[in-house]
Amino acid sequence: MIRLGLVDLAWRRRRFVVVVIVAALAFGLALTMTGVTNQLRQEGRNTVALFGADEWIVPSGVSGPFTSTQVLDRSAALAAARAAGSDDATAILIGRISIDGRDVNIVGHDPASTMSPAELRAARNDGPDGAIADVSLGRRIGDRVEIGGHAVPITGEVADTSFYFSSPTIFLPLEEVQRLLFAGQDVASTVVVQGELDPGAVGADGFDVLGDDDVLADFERVIKSSTDTITTVNVLLWLMAAGVVAGIVFLTVLERTRDFATLKALGSTDRAIVGSLVVQSSIVATVSAALAVGVSRLIAPSFSFPVNVPPAAYVQLLVVALVVGVVASVLAVRRIIRIDPVLAFGGTS
Repeated sequence: MIRLGLVDLAWRRRRFVVVVIVAALAFGLALTMTGVTNQLRQEGRNTVALFGADEWIVPSGVSGPFTSTQVLDRSAALAAARAAGSDDATAILIGRISIDGRDVNIVGHDPASTMSPAELRAARNDGPDGAIADVSLGRRIGDRVEIGGHAVPITGEVADTSFYFSSPTIFLPLEEVQRLLFAGQDVASTVVVQGELDPGAVGADGFDVLGDDDVLADFERVIKSSTDTITTVNVLLWLMAAGVVAGIVFLTVLERTRDFATLKALGSTDRAIVGSLVVQSSIVATVSAALAVGVSRLIAPSFSFPVNVPPAAYVQLLVVALVVGVVASVLAVRRIIRIDPVLAFGGTS
């Protein structure tokens, strides 16, 4: 049955080449959109995990530090953290500006704090207190960027710190962000804390305490409508690709009724004929899946933000393609069984 399937593929090679190309394009787009969704979700996790906090102190009533423009008194919040039993605490100030028409996140932090991210300490490398920019900004060390009307030198680079649809991030000492964007006020967006706080003590000072899960949930709330839309489109792409493979298998059965009747008349069993279809569909699905990986990598650079395809998506691609091919072949079994060998001699069934 393997030989039968291969011979038929060779005979109908033009049709199968077209099917493979169409299915590969659809699977490739689906794979790319999976990477887009994964990137958006991964950004939130990376951002929340960056400072290694156990809890976050925010202004009362604020659902998360990354989605609100409200600020708190830095000194008062640090004092509240110490009074509530923190092991260590540091303030973060978050702002947004536009550089060359691109939205850019500005994050102020305390480079001297033991809670300062290791990535930032390594990038700063005991150099001058300039800006550390994510590589996605497209600027090099030594370049200058205008922040709050001042030219600030880039003295270090980091990766995978972008957030809000992969907007680049620039890290500066907290006092610099206060001076450049907040008129020198001693404010912060949040105080990140190591250790478990007494919520009652913090609440008495007009602050709320959030856990990592709370901050992440709030972060993902902002992008939920976008990720839901992308997910819907992605599902439709997977269905379209699957439909292409399934459709060609079923149409092959419909148009080859006389061929199958001839094979039966020559002694081929239903099992052998169905097996040849399974072989064909598996080959088409496998080749389409392999080409889809190339299609995805080819179109990914055209997106305005990184496409981060998880390894599991490649496995999913191959499994979906094979399952669809096999299922389509099995669905054709009933029709194949009903084919009468007399059709091979011009009769009617």
